[in-house]
Amino acid sequence: MEPLHQDDPLRIGPYRVLARTRESAGSVRYLALAADGTPSVVALVRPQLAEVPAYRRRFGHETRRAQRLSGGWVEPVEASTDGPLLWTASGYLPAVTLREAITLAGPLPERAVRVLGAALAETLSRVHATGTVLQGLSPDTVLLAADGPRLTALGALGAAVVAEAGADGQLTVKLGYLTPEQAAGAQPGPASDLFVLGQLLTYAATGTTPLADADAIAHGEPDLAAVPDGLRGVVARCLAKSPEDRPPAGTVAADLALEGAAALARGTWLPDAVTAALAAQAAEVAHLSGTAPAGAGSAADAADADTPAADPHGTPAPADLQPPPPATTPRRPSGTAARSGSPCAMASASASGVVPVAA
Repeated sequence: MEPLHQDDPLRIGPYRVLARTRESAGSVRYLALAADGTPSVVALVRPQLAEVPAYRRRFGHETRRAQRLSGGWVEPVEASTDGPLLWTASGYLPAVTLREAITLAGPLPERAVRVLGAALAETLSRVHATGTVLQGLSPDTVLLAADGPRLTALGALGAAVVAEAGADGQLTVKLGYLTPEQAAGAQPGPASDLFVLGQLLTYAATGTTPLADADAIAHGEPDLAAVPDGLRGVVARCLAKSPEDRPPAGTVAADLALEGAAALARGTWLPDAVTAALAAQAAEVAHLSGTAPAGAGSAADAADADTPAADPHGTPAPADLQPPPPATTPRRPSGTAARSGSPCAMASASASGVVPVAA
């Protein structure tokens, strides 16, 4: 959590913005209050990307997929997909990213890795049942909460290390990982998600990547020596070079937690350092929510949100992106957010996959 920057919005749609939580290549996430005062997390797409037609179409597709798959380990989302601003919002849940958890506590114990892997495999099974590929797994898109993991990206945009549009309107999304089939120039399929899951579970269990670069991903054998014995077999099968040799997601879920991820996560499944971080985060959110301007979410506030602020050039600003107050009004100091768009720890930037999106 960090203070708002000078150019951050105070409102996004019906949400009153309180603080930054993290940012990625495509969006900035904020802690905000819903109209009824409920703490929420709102992800606002960067303005330069929101202007790109190909990005808007892909964003709408991935958002609708998230809404269809909500439940289980995917939080329900509200979204704006056709206005000048693109955003999604979901209820606040005390959680840290997998990358943050590894930084706090080091490699996760075997039970925690099983919960993580089973929950993600259960979600992949649901995605693959629709005939699509997820392409959304990374240490920055997976959250760890007290009752189990959550997946925050239902597509490549949310997991992008780089997202940019060319002069011809083609959108190129660079992911923080690569699969052998992509290295060979083939399109990713459902089995590609399993290869990335294998990389993610190795990272969770050891704190390191099993394949150091693109050449190793394409031709080398993964280093699984530090993976616990009970996990090594299923991880190795996920990391098979040939997509046909990788197990389906449902099989992986059963191998990791036959009783299901939710059952295995009952009680305390996270390391003490992570559990303590979740408690501290929840206390900070409660403090921020309690000290928000009086009347947050009231009818008067809703009316104010519909009144655009004056633009210095004389053009009304969008009602859901009001500028900061005048300089005479104290603002919290700016800072630098923890960037979730840095190259994924599972693979170096040189081993990142590039996903072209049609204009």
